[in-house]
Amino acid sequence: MKRIEDSHFYGWLVDHARTMGWDLDATTDEAPRPRDMLRVWAAIALTEGLTDEQVQQLAHGLGVAPAEVRAAFEPEMRTAELGEILGQPDLAALDRRLDGIADDNA
Repeated sequence: MKRIEDSHFYGWLVDHARTMGWDLDATTDEAPRPRDMLRVWAAIALTEGLTDEQVQQLAHGLGVAPAEVRAAFEPEMRTAELGEILGQPDLAALDRRLDGIADDNA
């Protein structure tokens, strides 16, 4: 998988956080930098997906609708999952075989 910072969803999070006036590099003794938290959110979303509660929390913090959060991460998450699945040698061979069968029947 590519670096989280290079993902579309991380960029989307950063853009919306800035729009809401977040100081992404603010530091306190009690909490990590917001930029680091966005990295964590992006990593979770793109590997495990987000629960409805997590989507609600992000939407509230970024001033967007929950559907916007889902629309921002789900396509990239699915693409990554599909790449991992098709990266398995046995499944890649099966995929090629099924494509061949489909072509023969077309």
